[in-house]
Amino acid sequence: MPVWRLAWRVSQHEPKSFWVGWSCFVLFFTFPVANGWLLGRGFDAISRHDTGHVYVLAVLLALSEALRMASIHFGALIWTQAWVHMQTLVRSNLLAAQMASGGPEAGQPVGSAGEAVTHFRDDTEDVTMFVDGMVDVSAGVVFTVLAGFVLGSVDSNAALVLVVPLIGVALATRTLDSRIKRYRADDRLAAAAVSGLVGDLMASATTIKVNNAVDPSLSKLRDFVDRRRYTAVRDRVLDEGVQAFSQGAADIGLGLVLLVSAGALASGAFDVGRLALFTAYLGWLSFLPRMVGRVLARRKQFSVAMDRMRFLVADDLSANVVAPRSLPIAPRDVRPRLVPIRPDRIPLQSFAVRDLTAVFGSGAGVHDIDFELRRGTFTVITGPIGSGKTTLLRALLGLAHHADVRGEVLWNDRHLLDRAAFLVPPNCAFLPQVPQLVSDSVAENIALGPVDDERLRIALELAAVSDDIAAMPDGTATTIGPRGLRLSGGQRQRVATARALIHAPELVVLDDLSSALDVETELELWSNLAAAGMTVIAVSHRAVAFERADQILCLDNGRLSV
Repeated sequence: MPVWRLAWRVSQHEPKSFWVGWSCFVLFFTFPVANGWLLGRGFDAISRHDTGHVYVLAVLLALSEALRMASIHFGALIWTQAWVHMQTLVRSNLLAAQMASGGPEAGQPVGSAGEAVTHFRDDTEDVTMFVDGMVDVSAGVVFTVLAGFVLGSVDSNAALVLVVPLIGVALATRTLDSRIKRYRADDRLAAAAVSGLVGDLMASATTIKVNNAVDPSLSKLRDFVDRRRYTAVRDRVLDEGVQAFSQGAADIGLGLVLLVSAGALASGAFDVGRLALFTAYLGWLSFLPRMVGRVLARRKQFSVAMDRMRFLVADDLSANVVAPRSLPIAPRDVRPRLVPIRPDRIPLQSFAVRDLTAVFGSGAGVHDIDFELRRGTFTVITGPIGSGKTTLLRALLGLAHHADVRGEVLWNDRHLLDRAAFLVPPNCAFLPQVPQLVSDSVAENIALGPVDDERLRIALELAAVSDDIAAMPDGTATTIGPRGLRLSGGQRQRVATARALIHAPELVVLDDLSSALDVETELELWSNLAAAGMTVIAVSHRAVAFERADQILCLDNGRLSV
């Protein structure tokens, strides 16, 4: 979809705020046309010694100026609302693409926290800045056209000269097209690298301290910052250069206006009223060329932002970045209570994987995987490090986003077309190798939303962590700190396991759960899941898991060994 149409879609999410704000800005730049005309008529009246007419024109001029100031103040308030709506629309759609598990909204996961910051903060700002520039240009066009008519009635040659700087600005921006895009893209990548490294350093501050790695870490950060400084200065200098050229072109245009009018000025053909009219318009006539240069540069930056955001959403950029969405962000808006939308529970009888292949660009992955399991069974996947166990789990769940995935996954002999959308609670739950916890209570980390106490109690017992939680000062209301730092490694693993079990899923997929558990706790966990009749696929290397398994799948170099 063309850049202009995408910008239009963004601007029309909240059309009332947009058009009211746009009208106010257009009025702000239209009143100077009336002011200049009134000023010229006033000086004409002074030259005729028509005092009464002068007073009337002075009152009208004061009223026009007061209305101009009122329009810009009211417009700024309204336009702020439109600005917030536009940025929130893009950000909410990006967030929806990141949070969706399958379905038409689901997009590629963001690479890092730093990259997420630049997408959600900087790229969305580029979008709204471009729309803002379009408003300025449209207001400048209205003023220039009206002023051109007025000037044309006085001196037609001077009015025609007004288009010269616009042509110059358009040609210059066209020449710099690829450079503007490249500089902005490089700056965004450098900013993402700095933000990501800062986040990693803060998260691993203790590790850095105990390993006496402060200086090497700061040295690496300094290298990243130096790179960002270079790209930011280069991008900013080019942007300011375009603005300076636009201003220079506008000044040259004004000089040409004066030059073509010099004869009339020298001969005295311009009376004092016409001279006052030209003087009143000269300062404003530079606005449109400057804004045209700015918006043409922002158009290139807008296209870079859209290209970057395209990687976070599904293929249809217009349907996912600028899709209409209800945004109850104003104080008067009703904020409905959000209820999780889950797929219908379909009791599992059989689960089969047929010719499943998932290959990354490097060539690593899994190939031609076939296996089947029945309800209530325990399947263990094992193999050496790097054999593809995690890749296999993510591929069958529809989470191998950056791999070329082929093959089928069947649920009760039904082919799952969108595995990521179907294989979520209550049908399936997945516990990754490194579970993520947030700085909230135990209950919130497990439930991730509203849940009744009985279901929470059962999940804690199944995960073999109920005694640990009961011993905490506030029980399930205990805050566990950033990333669960107040818990031991085994407790974090079992709290995350309780999260996977909270909705009693038909199928539980566990990636190397035993890595943080002792043998006794792992045995208790497998016994609990078996007693609950749950169907389990688990990556494990321990004999205690092998002894309870109904089938063991051995991976070697991405293939099931016989």
